[in-house]
Amino acid sequence: MTRVFIGGIATETNSFATIPTTMRDFDLLGVHRGTATAAAPAHFTAPLHRWRALAEAAGCEVVEGLMAAAQPGGTTLAPVWAALKAMLLEDIRAAGDVDMVLLNLHGAMIADAEDDCEGTLLREIRAILPDAVIGAELDLHCHLTDAMVEAATILMPYKEYPHTDIAARADDLWRLAYQTSRGEITPVAGRAEARMVSVWRTTTPPMDGFVADMVAREGKDGVLMVSFCHGFALGDVPQQGSWVLVYTDGDPALAQSIAEEFRVKIWELRDQTRLKLLGADETVQQALALHRNFVVIADTADNAGSGAGSDSTYLVTALQKAGVRGAVVGMIFDPGVVEICLGVGEGAAMRLRIGGKFSPQSGPPLDLDVRVLTVRENHSQTTVGGPRMSVGNAVVLETADGLLLVLNDQRTQVFHPDVFERLGLDLTQAPIVVVKSVQHFHAGFAPVASAVLFARTESAIQFEGPVSPFKRRGANYWPLVDDPFAAE
Repeated sequence: MTRVFIGGIATETNSFATIPTTMRDFDLLGVHRGTATAAAPAHFTAPLHRWRALAEAAGCEVVEGLMAAAQPGGTTLAPVWAALKAMLLEDIRAAGDVDMVLLNLHGAMIADAEDDCEGTLLREIRAILPDAVIGAELDLHCHLTDAMVEAATILMPYKEYPHTDIAARADDLWRLAYQTSRGEITPVAGRAEARMVSVWRTTTPPMDGFVADMVAREGKDGVLMVSFCHGFALGDVPQQGSWVLVYTDGDPALAQSIAEEFRVKIWELRDQTRLKLLGADETVQQALALHRNFVVIADTADNAGSGAGSDSTYLVTALQKAGVRGAVVGMIFDPGVVEICLGVGEGAAMRLRIGGKFSPQSGPPLDLDVRVLTVRENHSQTTVGGPRMSVGNAVVLETADGLLLVLNDQRTQVFHPDVFERLGLDLTQAPIVVVKSVQHFHAGFAPVASAVLFARTESAIQFEGPVSPFKRRGANYWPLVDDPFAAE
């Protein structure tokens, strides 16, 4: 009988964030020691549910180990990384002889003195199980390092941003890993670096077509998988970058040829895919000029999903300056204010200092006269893959100048309109809805919003120059330089 081990460790590390990721951060999202699939699927545990169901349907024995996840944040503390890695390796050793290891990783986790957490983990698992099929599902914002590619049998990054294909890629990884374990295929990798630092949204042309082209190449002529790893620009490590990854059945030359083909394709799309972001004031004026309800403004620089504090107030100030009433802004991470509101209850009026507390990048706080409209304990929202995610306790505050601010005490980005609607807010009556997110909100909001705009506030890190913000990654990337391949 085929024996399958499932587990993982997942977080995305922002090297520029000043607040480290701690064990408390992992505890908030869940540290499951063999119990992740005993509960309902969540954002980070959904792949394990898929693998268990598929393995059991195929008559395999499943051994489940550690699955731990934390919200994106600063560098993980060394003792936390050491403890989590030790737990997962201990579970693998205790599992004995297994034929397959399937892991849910992120691919951009950095700890103190460890640039490549996933590569190190995969190498140590390979040392324990030299003959096993080792597969890992990755966020497409991963660092595709040498160690990861060499140690794993197959890596399966998401293709979509927002990540609406987590379950689909879990199924693909199972299929290819299972076929490999039965000797039906022999995956070999090819990869090509795009030397680009950017954000590629796959919901609109030309990137939706680029994804379709990748999918169309799979399953024919020995091509097993084609993926584009966007990379995570906020991870300052030597191998940070964007890569095309291809697996073929035993043909390394073909894999490398297709990787180069798609690298050229994404390079040729660079000007079409580059999105010019406006400042806070300009974006608010553009939204008002549309004369529609409701326009979504993405506060891209203050996205908890990229490790930011999710508590800057730049767009609140821009709305105030423009005299906008009825706009909704959220979710602002402010545990102190939420705790006060839990105590005073709905209907209370007071003056509170809001936002600007998490880190130096958070910007200034605002002192506002507010009325507490709604208090909700243990609030949650729908994520891109369908499962629900806790956002902690949440409150709605109405300011004296008519803004509706949604605050919570568990730092997370906005995924879905229901995070506001379940607090009693009617978004159709709001001229503008500001969401603290880069792209994951798009799956839920785009079908119901009249327009979507993207803003970059003062807390944004500038990657396009004139000076590179990186200390450890080289500066030979577009758009900092016009042609990073010129020297070749």
